Amino acid sequence: MYRTSNELNALLDRFKEQRILVVGDVMIDKYLLGSISRMSPEAPVPVMQYEASESRPGGAANVALNVDQLGAQVTLCSVIGQDPEGTQFMNLLAEYGLNSDGIIQSAERITTTKTRVMAESEHLLRVDREVTIDLTDWEADQLLARIQEKIEDVRPNAIILQDYNKGVLSATVIKKVCQLARVNNIKVSVDPKFDAFLNYRGVDLFKPNLIELRAGTPYHVDITEESLAEATNYVREQLDCALVLVTLSDEGIFVNDGKIQLQLPAHERVVRDVCGAGDSVISVATLTYVAGYSSEEIAYWSNLGGSIICEYPGVVPLSADVFRKGLD
Repeated sequence: MYRTSNELNALLDRFKEQRILVVGDVMIDKYLLGSISRMSPEAPVPVMQYEASESRPGGAANVALNVDQLGAQVTLCSVIGQDPEGTQFMNLLAEYGLNSDGIIQSAERITTTKTRVMAESEHLLRVDREVTIDLTDWEADQLLARIQEKIEDVRPNAIILQDYNKGVLSATVIKKVCQLARVNNIKVSVDPKFDAFLNYRGVDLFKPNLIELRAGTPYHVDITEESLAEATNYVREQLDCALVLVTLSDEGIFVNDGKIQLQLPAHERVVRDVCGAGDSVISVATLTYVAGYSSEEIAYWSNLGGSIICEYPGVVPLSADVFRKGLD
């Protein structure tokens, strides 16, 4: 199956009509960049000559960047720390043109920071600074009040729940956000992680990867349509959700909406980095879903978007221009 540039442009035009609220774990993606020419005399490890560093909004903030750069209106809600990294995160949002009004800062948390050491686009090491405990009752109340305020102000077409198991999407927050969505007739899509896998009852679009699907279902899941159908039927039944989309890495993507159960192969690409591909997939899938496209089209476009972003080192958002270039 192949799509033309005219079809992509029509899709991107539909994206411009959408308003998306992103809720979940945000972070800073920091990069230490350099080159390697020798091994250390102190231990069997390479010595990297430092050349530069850079920081980008990550996690749910990268999903918000994807949505924004694909042309839709986006609002981001999360909780970060009252720490220097929190200040840096707020500055990064401003630098990338994202509004920070939906961000709560708490003295009880630290701002998650992932530091990747990279030499000539190759990962050497990642250092995580984070807390993974659930929000306190006060933090959850503050976040939910802000979400309700943004729902009333923005009237989003969809809410993306972006879970990285850092504690923002506690069981309480998930339940109450889904309740707010139902009351306000808003679609909900989810990029889950392991801890809360089956907490997302009543959502519309659920996008695990293969590892998460295997961990979250009582089946041995092979990469066959029969096995994937069995596991995703279980997920649809447990969550009462409309559509399950499973990313299969280099094996493509699988979609199940109760009528269509289809695996699409991966697009052939020069893969430089898979970081951030899932963020692009949930962004494209959600926008395509609320734009009224079929399940097969949702799978096709999100599969393509995720594969395109794998050609870029580091966590980067999928923009409309990058999408067009990748189709060509």
